[in-house]
Amino acid sequence: MTRAYFGSSGDTPVPADFSGDGRTDPAVFRAATGLWAVRGVTRAYFGAEGDLPVPIDQAGEGPAQIGIFRPTCGLWAVRGATRFYFGGEGDYPVPADYSGGGAESAIFRPGTGLWAVRGLTRLYFGAAGDYPQPGDYRGDGTALPALHRPASGLWAIRGSTRLYWGGGDYLPVCW
Repeated sequence: MTRAYFGSSGDTPVPADFSGDGRTDPAVFRAATGLWAVRGVTRAYFGAEGDLPVPIDQAGEGPAQIGIFRPTCGLWAVRGATRFYFGGEGDYPVPADYSGGGAESAIFRPGTGLWAVRGLTRLYFGAAGDYPQPGDYRGDGTALPALHRPASGLWAIRGSTRLYWGGGDYLPVCW
């Protein structure tokens, strides 16, 4: 597929493997109504205005599940699975597989540079104005904290590398 039209103005793209076939499915979250629409897979209502969409594969075996982070109170909710409190106002949700056993719930707090992975670790990396970009940058199945600093074009992967690409008008694709 080279081009597809899916969603409406104001929808948040939330691509993930919702079907469990190993491929990323086009999907959107419409905060005003809590609609999750996954092209060719499902439509569901979960979440509300102010929630941040968090597709997550907690078991690490696919498919991704519909989830939200509610920054006003730190609520994480995975549809039909779990609810818990972790993080709060101003935090970015950054779930990823940091341990090799499935995605962990995690937050990045730009005011202090805190990365907190629920039940696993806390570390400091980054600052206000940075966009968190965790990912499997080593190809070993585990994510590393990484960030993009639009003001300078800095891309940094904790414990790995730093490079400059882009600038103030460029934003990372995840945000």
